[in-house]
Amino acid sequence: MRYIPKPNYSSALTLLEDARKSMREAGIGELYEHFHEKEQLNSILREEQKHICCYCQRRIDHFQGENERGSHNEHFEPENGNNARTDLQLDYKNLYACCNLSKGFEKGLQHCGEHKGCNVINRNFLALHNCSDYFQYNTNGEILPQCSMNSFKDICEHRESLNEMQRDALQMIEVLNLNVKSLKDFRKDVQTEIFKYALNKSRKQLEYKVQILNTERKEYVQLVDMVLYFLKKIAQKAPR
Repeated sequence: MRYIPKPNYSSALTLLEDARKSMREAGIGELYEHFHEKEQLNSILREEQKHICCYCQRRIDHFQGENERGSHNEHFEPENGNNARTDLQLDYKNLYACCNLSKGFEKGLQHCGEHKGCNVINRNFLALHNCSDYFQYNTNGEILPQCSMNSFKDICEHRESLNEMQRDALQMIEVLNLNVKSLKDFRKDVQTEIFKYALNKSRKQLEYKVQILNTERKEYVQLVDMVLYFLKKIAQKAPR
């Protein structure tokens, strides 16, 4: 999970503010259904997120269309349903680009925004500068709250031992179904490539790679936080 900045100078913010102004002048509700620049907004959000899904960090490179690498405009606070925040439907800080890879799948196989639906996530970790510090990964392909336990099963069975931030991180993982088999398998495939790359690399080489991946200006690698997590762990044990 990675911090996603929401700068005050964003062209997405300008686009949304102009649309809201036009809606007010036309006497219609400031609602997402009345917003016509959805594809343009998605393009800006993808670029700001360096072309990864806000939740699972899979690659996204177009708006809707084909599910593979497609995306939608995700309302972190729900757009519809019993928990809907209509006042935030056109709020820039509430909007992200999210993959639609599991669109149309049965509920148990969905993930990210498709699985979240109208449910509420207790804490928006995406808005925290140190977001990555609250999550860890294991070699079974699971994403976990940062804690002493190292399996999703164990953490779920002992959730009463977690502190508030850890419980909120677990709740976010569960609401988004981020440990669905398809994502775990994909993470394990990427881990194989990480371990191959890191083989016989010095600590200096690995630390340099971490620096490059962290400061990439245009596109993040897929699963960037997991990649960084393992590279840092390997670097700690690598010879200088």
